[in-house]
Amino acid sequence: MNDSAPAAAASAAAAHSASLSFRPRFDIGAARIDCGHEPRVDTHEAADQHASWPVLDYSECEPTEDQAAINRWLASADLRGRDILHVGTGNSSVARLLAGTARRIESVTVARNEWQHGNALKLRDYRVHLLNKHSQAFAEQFEAASFDAILDNNLASFGCCQRHVERYFETLVRLLKPDGFVLTHWLGMQWTLDIGVDDVEPVWRLDAGKLRAIASAYGLAVERQDELFFLRRARGAAAVARS
Repeated sequence: MNDSAPAAAASAAAAHSASLSFRPRFDIGAARIDCGHEPRVDTHEAADQHASWPVLDYSECEPTEDQAAINRWLASADLRGRDILHVGTGNSSVARLLAGTARRIESVTVARNEWQHGNALKLRDYRVHLLNKHSQAFAEQFEAASFDAILDNNLASFGCCQRHVERYFETLVRLLKPDGFVLTHWLGMQWTLDIGVDDVEPVWRLDAGKLRAIASAYGLAVERQDELFFLRRARGAAAVARS
């Protein structure tokens, strides 16, 4: 007898129940409301194998243009003693830039090589976690109000469905300290996975209007500085993340 069968059935039943009770918080035209699967580290692995350019693993690459722009802003910002979350580890450029300045830097990635590379650097107060940002495991990884700054140049680029994109934004809001911010970039907002494997709906290619529509559903205001976008709690807004 397969002992894992009852557990798998229970998990599937719980997922189905959650799907039936899900009511979208915003509408930007997504057709895939619930993908029906819990996001995993290897969710987009097939796409990575079929692409002729890196999709997931940037451990041996220079920062992309949008990440480089975020890094330039970080280099001029006063982040002394701050807690930083970097979503999309890459070659750990953020950690190498802020090591010794930020109080701690946590990073998450779905690429095992990025995870190994980042941890091998042995930078002080830097940890890399192998997690899918849309997963329940990521939502439960960190304490509430843990971070002053959350960096993600691909906020919706790997969105599997509205349900899990919403869970990600709910998590971001929960993790932000009262005066914290989320930082993203125009170029990353414009990109979605589209190579014929594990494709992302084009609706998740964000523009300023879509970003504001999503942000407002979570009590966040959007501030643009050239190609950078900052999401902060709107003045006087109460916490709106779902429990």
